[in-house]
Formats: sequence, C-alpha cells, structure tokens
Amino acid sequence: MKKTVAIFIGALAIASVALAATSSVTGKLIAIDAGHGGTETGAVNAAYGVAEKDVNLDVAKALKLKLEGDGAQVVLTREGDETMDSRKSRVDLAIEKCNTQFGRKCDILVSIHHNGNASPTHDGTLVIYNEKKDIPLARALHDALIAGLGLPDEGYLHGGYGMTVYGNLVSALTEAYYITNDAEAQAWLAGTRTPQEADALYSGLVNYFAAKAGGGKPRGR
Repeated sequence: MKKTVAIFIGALAIASVALAATSSVTGKLIAIDAGHGGTETGAVNAAYGVAEKDVNLDVAKALKLKLEGDGAQVVLTREGDETMDSRKSRVDLAIEKCNTQFGRKCDILVSIHHNGNASPTHDGTLVIYNEKKDIPLARALHDALIAGLGLPDEGYLHGGYGMTVYGNLVSALTEAYYITNDAEAQAWLAGTRTPQEADALYSGLVNYFAAKAGGGKPRGR
C-alpha cells in the first residue's frame, strides 16, 4: 500500500512538473519579421544615429530566444542585415521557412517595427492589422505592450499596411515606440529597452494563444 501511494505521489509530481513546463506557446510555429534591413534603414534617430532596422532585429532575436525557451518553434525572416525585395517577399520567405524547417504553415507572423516622428520627444505604441482574423493577435500584442512599456496609447491602424495583407497568415505589425525619441534611443543603446519590449511581446503571444485555446473571441476595436 505504501509503495502504491509513493508511486501515485511520484506520478503526480512528474505531471505537475510537465504542466509547469508547458506554456500556451509550446509547440506553436511563429514567424518573426524584423522590419527593414540592409539599405532600407527605417526610421533613424537624428541625435544618436540609431537605425530602426537594427532595433527591430535586436528585439526579434530576443523574442525568438524567449519563445524557444518555452518550447515554441520560431523562424526569422532575416537574421542579419540583408535587404529584402519587398514586404511580400518577407512573408513568402517566412512561409517557405516554416514549411521547409517544420513541414507546416506558420501559426502567426509578427512584424516588429519602431516608429518615426520629427519630434525627438514624441512617443507612443501602435499596432497595425488588416483582416478581422488578425484582431485578437493585434489586441493581445497591443495590450501587453501598453502594460509593459507604459507609453501613450496610439491604438490600432487598420488599412492593409505592412505585412498584414500577404500570405493569408494571421499577422500583426507592432510599433512599440518611436526610435526617433531620444530617450528611447538612449535606453536601447544602454541595453535596457529590448528586454522590456521582448518580455511584453512574449506576454502578448502567451495571452493570445491561451485565449485561442480557451475559445476566446476577439473583442471589438
């Protein structure tokens, strides 16, 4: 009897460890696009010379590591400073990588960007989507970025901009903050901003897949 109880308790402990190690992103196939690249710099901070393309890639790589640490499968549209022909080619490449590396379609695509403005003090968070099916992902990322970065809320942009119109993928494009903001450029150079943003994006993706698994439906805009 004691042996049976011990086996039962051991089995419960193993099950508890397995549950603790499982996240809503475990097993999900996620494509991450680091916007711009190569000769396409994106927004550039005038005072510090920080180019959006470098910030985008930095965040994409940090997010990839966090997701893979939780058992997700991740592809990047670019892993260096290569120039892409077009936004459509980036989506096509993401789809190709998901198929060749993992044998199936990406579950979602997140395109990481950082906004630009003529003012070195303007800041805010914006998320862009195109299709109705993109709304839950856009909302999850938006809410997590607002909570994690604490910046002015610039809401959503709906209009088929960027990555969200190609490949029939559930997708969203994030503009977490303005890299033209001098304080943001300083924080990125100091190495403090990227971990904050990656944590926020990771939380948004965990929340998105958890809601999806639970049958959650998108709220209105």
